[in-house]
Amino acid sequence: MTGTDWQLAVDAVDAHTLADFWAEALRYTIEDNTAAIERVLAQGYAKESDTVVRHDGIRSWAEFEAIRGNGRRILFHTVPEPKTTKNRWHIDLNVGEQQMEAEVQRLVALGAVRVQEINEPGGHFIVMRDTEGNEFCVQ
Repeated sequence: MTGTDWQLAVDAVDAHTLADFWAEALRYTIEDNTAAIERVLAQGYAKESDTVVRHDGIRSWAEFEAIRGNGRRILFHTVPEPKTTKNRWHIDLNVGEQQMEAEVQRLVALGAVRVQEINEPGGHFIVMRDTEGNEFCVQ
């Protein structure tokens, strides 16, 4: 028996903006769906108004954006309701003790917010929030 293939799906106020942040944060790239969108449009299953053109020329669906890199695909989905409580899941960026502060500064420059540094017997990490307030840790 093999494991189940999976991706992480993230609700967002603005899927494209949040995908841009996480693509930079994780050193991923925006997924290029241009060919698939053009096929769907040519077959008449969607209208041009259902798509957006990214600033870098990559065609994307208006409500979705995905990123890919050295790990799992992450799909961001625009939803009408804002985040209201603490995340039940979050991403840990494992960069090592020597690189933590430099990584935190890089992420702050991308728009993240440093929340709290935790140094306890179980570990040393820095809690942060992305551009939409989702918590994540750097360790």
